[in-house]
Amino acid sequence: MSELSDYREKIDAIDTQLLKLLNERASLAREVGKVKNRDGLPIYAPDREMALLRGLIEKSDGPLSPTAIRAIYREIMSAALALEKDVVIACFGPEGGACHQAAKARFGSSVSYAFFADVSDLFAAVGKGESDCGVVPIEDAGHGAVNQTLDALTATDLMICAEITSTPDGTPGESETSSRYFVMARTSTAITGSDRTTLLLRVENKPGSLVEALEPFRDAELNLSHLASRPAAKGSADVFFFVEVDGHARHENFSDVLRELSRRCRAVKILGSFPKTIL
Repeated sequence: MSELSDYREKIDAIDTQLLKLLNERASLAREVGKVKNRDGLPIYAPDREMALLRGLIEKSDGPLSPTAIRAIYREIMSAALALEKDVVIACFGPEGGACHQAAKARFGSSVSYAFFADVSDLFAAVGKGESDCGVVPIEDAGHGAVNQTLDALTATDLMICAEITSTPDGTPGESETSSRYFVMARTSTAITGSDRTTLLLRVENKPGSLVEALEPFRDAELNLSHLASRPAAKGSADVFFFVEVDGHARHENFSDVLRELSRRCRAVKILGSFPKTIL
């Protein structure tokens, strides 16, 4: 037997073992799906997903890179989700568009996708349970915040449960030309220890009002990572500010901050807490 044939035989043996283990994993995932459906739990759990990926990357001694590990397990987890139930992910824009590509990078190719031309219609589909989650653009590469999404966030009861970043070629990762997407769901995400929270602050449009509103974050030593604004409503002098801050809204250090924000702002709304993206 040649050296090449010997290597290939060993690879074939490993593939046989991998297939057996993957089928065992899939059987367990199907049982997990039964428990979730019985107990009314959400099928998609970003906190569990992030913990799994972080743990695998930390355990790996190579030669697989973190990017390769993420790509492999995205498809494994996608197949597992599809076994738990007929998962439908709502995407803003057309099939094959930037949002669809970002969603596939997160949810893989085993789930189903639905497409919407209007963010509000997408939110309605998720809210009614016609889709399990929705993926919408929040920051377009080179063009800043996406106003249609910001406006829809002011009126929805859905929660941001995850974020996706992608470069123009569709690959995950952050750069100066990255686009960002929010994953919307009907329930909030558990604390992972490496989280980010998006808040909506309604502030009077007058000099110094924003600075005053943001002071509680400084006092609590909470880092702000993103800030965007939109007019509150026709005929109103108020402004909506969308603030992203490190930490989870359920964390004990957030309660005092939220209380102080409520005192300084005309309205405060938690739009969701979610795990930070793994690069």
